[in-house]
Amino acid sequence: MRLRRRRLRDRLIAAFALGGLFLVTALAVLTHVVARDYLLDQRQSSAVRQARANARLVATLVRVPDTGLSRLLGALETRESSRSVVLHGGEWYATSVAVGRDALPRDLRSLVVDEREPGRQRFRLGREPALAVGIPLPEGDAYFEVFRLTELERTLRALRYALALAGGATVAGCIALGAWASRRLLRPVADIGKAAEQIAAGRLDARLDVGGDAELAALADGFNTMAASLERRMARDRRFASDVSHELRSPVTALKSAVQVMRTRRDSMDDRGKRAFDVLAAEVDRFDRLVRDLLEISRADQDPSDADFEDVDLAALVHAAARGARVDVDGARPVRVRGDKRRLEQLVVNLVENAGAHAGGIDVIRVRRDAGRAVVAFEDRGPGVPVEQRDRIFERFARGPSSGSRPGGVGLGLALVREHARVHGGRVWVEDREGGGARFVLELPEAAK
Repeated sequence: MRLRRRRLRDRLIAAFALGGLFLVTALAVLTHVVARDYLLDQRQSSAVRQARANARLVATLVRVPDTGLSRLLGALETRESSRSVVLHGGEWYATSVAVGRDALPRDLRSLVVDEREPGRQRFRLGREPALAVGIPLPEGDAYFEVFRLTELERTLRALRYALALAGGATVAGCIALGAWASRRLLRPVADIGKAAEQIAAGRLDARLDVGGDAELAALADGFNTMAASLERRMARDRRFASDVSHELRSPVTALKSAVQVMRTRRDSMDDRGKRAFDVLAAEVDRFDRLVRDLLEISRADQDPSDADFEDVDLAALVHAAARGARVDVDGARPVRVRGDKRRLEQLVVNLVENAGAHAGGIDVIRVRRDAGRAVVAFEDRGPGVPVEQRDRIFERFARGPSSGSRPGGVGLGLALVREHARVHGGRVWVEDREGGGARFVLELPEAAK
């Protein structure tokens, strides 16, 4: 659930970022194109007006007798960024050595000189952008003026940098907005997930806060109604199990007493009667264990806080309750926990009996400390527990395969183990054992020194 929520949040942030990037890019491109076209149009219009004015002046001065070309070129109104080139009498003259006939674009020269049409053309003058304007003059003459566009190029470059910075800041803002919006939008989903986890962990009183969001009120109300219904149903089931187990206690006690009486007369029975009695005695014992487990489960459900906690030497308790299994204690100092001795003994007994029923018995029980936690590992000789069943076997009435032909149990032993571990603030799980078999691991908080 947490991984999916994280991915959904990342997708929302990515959507905001991509949307902001697309919008910023479109606006930046549009702004740059409009600004470039506007500035270029203004520059070209200004250049054409200046070139036409100079062309009229040249056309007027060339008609005056004894007008020197140097005087003619010096009279032109030019800017520092422009240079003039004149075709007069079949000869080319220029105001700058660097900008002459060969520097002009060939297509523009052909258009003005040969076709006698005015024109303009942008081109590269060396490494710099430039604009050439050509105007035909009478008697085959022509006037050209070249304008450098370096300042315009710098202005556009500065505009691009400014747009890039503004775009980056806008995308960063979109990411921040997406993160804020995703947290706000997914907070109800996170609350639902937490409430569901609490209910799954046994806290059936978990509820959602409806809050002020009208859109989520129906969802929260539905979830709370479902949780309340589940709590009521679980309470009814617990009361039913408790009532049934208490009602069964008396007939089971009577059956056990009858079996005990019959056991004193077993030797007088024939072989067929002995076999029938043994089956009956085993089933009564199994029935008795079922009733006791049901009573213990009901007691834990109704009042899990009735545990009588005290300091317990866990290694000594395991030795006493393990029924002869080999116990290996890591370290000489006692491993002490704060717990209910009766429940801890039952926890150990249930794990030992589970190994005997399903795995051929306990091979070794290892007791150790690990970073402030007491750890007890029950290692058996069985085939192990498949990965897909490692959580299910701790559920109530879940029954695994037995090692023999008889049923493996009633399915409450490991559920009680998990419940007792939870009451003590610990946990229990199963994993593979090196060399084969299963390892049931119990972890409890170590008692404060």
